[in-house]
Amino acid sequence: MNQQYSIEEIKQLEITLSKNPTDTDLINKLAIGYSSCSEAESFNQVDELLEKAYEINPTIKTSNNYAYQIITDWYGYDLGIEILQPFVDKKPKSFMPYNLIGYAYLMKGSYEKAKSYFQEAMTLSQTEMVEIIHNLAVCESHLGNPHKAIHLYERAIAIMDKENESKFNKALCLVELGLDSDITKIIEEIKLSEAYKHPTAWVSCTDLSQLCYLKNDMKQAYDLLMESPFSFDLLSYPEFSYLLLKYNNSKYSKIEKKTIQEKESWLTRLNNIEDEEYEDYSEEERTTEGKKLNSEIEAIKKLGQKLVNPPEIKPSELYKTISCGCMLYDCKIHGNQFDD
Repeated sequence: MNQQYSIEEIKQLEITLSKNPTDTDLINKLAIGYSSCSEAESFNQVDELLEKAYEINPTIKTSNNYAYQIITDWYGYDLGIEILQPFVDKKPKSFMPYNLIGYAYLMKGSYEKAKSYFQEAMTLSQTEMVEIIHNLAVCESHLGNPHKAIHLYERAIAIMDKENESKFNKALCLVELGLDSDITKIIEEIKLSEAYKHPTAWVSCTDLSQLCYLKNDMKQAYDLLMESPFSFDLLSYPEFSYLLLKYNNSKYSKIEKKTIQEKESWLTRLNNIEDEEYEDYSEEERTTEGKKLNSEIEAIKKLGQKLVNPPEIKPSELYKTISCGCMLYDCKIHGNQFDD
């Protein structure tokens, strides 16, 4: 990886651009510089500059870089695709636009389209990129092709599975194939990794708890859940609520009581027209929010009665995608190519 932009380089780019205000390559460089140099204190200008370059000269490069910012920074998948699609249809020579638009389609759940673009990106890329391989595997997972997905996850693991996402997804595929013994091995590998020990691990003890839950090892699922320092929403994670009810009813009761008290407190504040947090709410908004909170309170009160049997969770709901990586043309930080 190359060096980030220094404040001196940023200032020189600003001077050069002031003399050549329509030079889209300079605009692009400055936008990338701003995004990487906190000392410049101009990150809020990145979007504006990339959009400006695109408007001045719509090309594969300018559309790709503008779409990249929209897709990865603002999660604007539809808009990013709208901007980039006409230029991808022109058959770029670089893998980057294909990977970027594939990622956008993947995040939208359009797995067949995403798959086709990732395959094209793999063909054009000069190196095997874990981001492309892993996300292509995610497409195969969602398309009901676990064997193909496992093969791709294994390729990604062989390159680099720093955060354990590929191992975790491979285990989910094994769940679908009923190969429980191999899942236990993967869980142990993840638990021994450095990434797992990090407080904000991408694959955490709650993820492994869900894996054990899926293979019907409820006690280990509970033990792993208890390793988490974080609380969870009872309604959003019925499988965790079930585990608490089964193995630690007193803890479940405490969480239930605390959750209800919090929501009742929000209701009280919501009904107080002088409360600062809700002072801008209209009467209709207060009524809607009040109904929602009352509904949630009643659902929590009845949840324990409903969780007699283990609630179903599906592997397809747990597959992890990974970032597409830096797909900016002319990013010197990552050594990306200058243009298409």
